[in-house]
Amino acid sequence: MYSIAEASRILRTHHRRLARWLNPDTGIVTRRFDPSERTISFVELMELHFIKMFCDEGVSLQTIRKASLAAAQKYKTNYPFCVKRFDTDGRTIFATMVKKESKTEVIEDLKRGQFVFAKVMKPFFHKLEYGKTAEPMRFWPREKSGRVVLDPARRFGKPIEAETGVPTRAIYEALSAGCGQDEATVAKWLGIPVAAVRAAAAYERDLAA
Repeated sequence: MYSIAEASRILRTHHRRLARWLNPDTGIVTRRFDPSERTISFVELMELHFIKMFCDEGVSLQTIRKASLAAAQKYKTNYPFCVKRFDTDGRTIFATMVKKESKTEVIEDLKRGQFVFAKVMKPFFHKLEYGKTAEPMRFWPREKSGRVVLDPARRFGKPIEAETGVPTRAIYEALSAGCGQDEATVAKWLGIPVAAVRAAAAYERDLAA
């Protein structure tokens, strides 16, 4: 479970932007819980991540919404972007939509979506880990080599250093406390490897940036 504020921090985008995408009247993401609750699930967080990437690359919300509806029908899910099958068929969905449209500006926007999926979204699937279902079960924001994971089965899905399970924010705050400490000192305090401190700090600095 993630508050909108937590989701905003993890996705590095304004909370009002997320609220707009989650709005049942104007949004794109289907809510798993009561829409009035300012809390979202892990799979909703991942779906929002995809929407943010599309938007950041210049694809209009109208096109994203159309692609979401088409994919939801095809895959029979409320969360079509982050399901594993979208990794295979996402580009096809955009291509099919282009053939059905007649207005030049809309066609160009759909082509843009197709391009963004192929160049930006498809590599993102390497950061998602799936179990037996089509929905993601873990997210590695810096890929597995970066040691940081969001796993709903651990620490309520908060970003943690994968090996030790210590929240990355706690490690970073320990580094920053007072006048600051070196990595070796914090590693000794927390009883974790220096590599864990280094990985958590790198992730948190990325979020801060």
